[in-house]
Amino acid sequence: MATRTTGKRLPYLAGGGVVAVVAALFALMFGVGSAAAVDKELTYKGAFPLIGEQTVSTVVHVDIPEKATAGETLSVPFSIDVDAGEATTQGLQLVGAKKLSGGIKASVTLTISDGQSVQVPVELPIPETAVPTEGTLKFTAEGSVDFTVPAGVPAGEATTKVDPEAVTHVVTDSSLGEFDVNLSLAPPEQDTVLGKTQVG
Repeated sequence: MATRTTGKRLPYLAGGGVVAVVAALFALMFGVGSAAAVDKELTYKGAFPLIGEQTVSTVVHVDIPEKATAGETLSVPFSIDVDAGEATTQGLQLVGAKKLSGGIKASVTLTISDGQSVQVPVELPIPETAVPTEGTLKFTAEGSVDFTVPAGVPAGEATTKVDPEAVTHVVTDSSLGEFDVNLSLAPPEQDTVLGKTQVG
């Protein structure tokens, strides 16, 4: 966690109050107005079937606005480039896998000016990807969420960070079938700040 295209919309949340809070906080991350493109490189480790613990390299892509204003409708694009390594390719080849798909479940934490922090789930589909004949397994997971930003967001600086845990659900066309890989930041002290936004 490349080209970016619009993925399917992801319905995570129910309940008007929760949706309003999360939408407002998403606005702090990706809001409207001038924005700075962020490419955050992070590495994770996780245990894979057959091949054991592996390092997974990712790049998170998102546009962090310099300023944000509540009350506007916006579409939030985000994507993660994933390099799962050469050993993953070899493991999938060992069981005869020709292709894979699935999804990534992660989250970000937004801290607003009054000290409140909210964890926002992010779920991205993994497109059907051919297992390479050699080299590392790479893919890009991407999606978007559309909503109207409610009024009432506190003024001040908001900080967005990537949370240290993620889960990759992998679907293969092999005897492995489907499996999950639980990922953790490694090393854990990596800088996970995506950016800061001034809310007016």
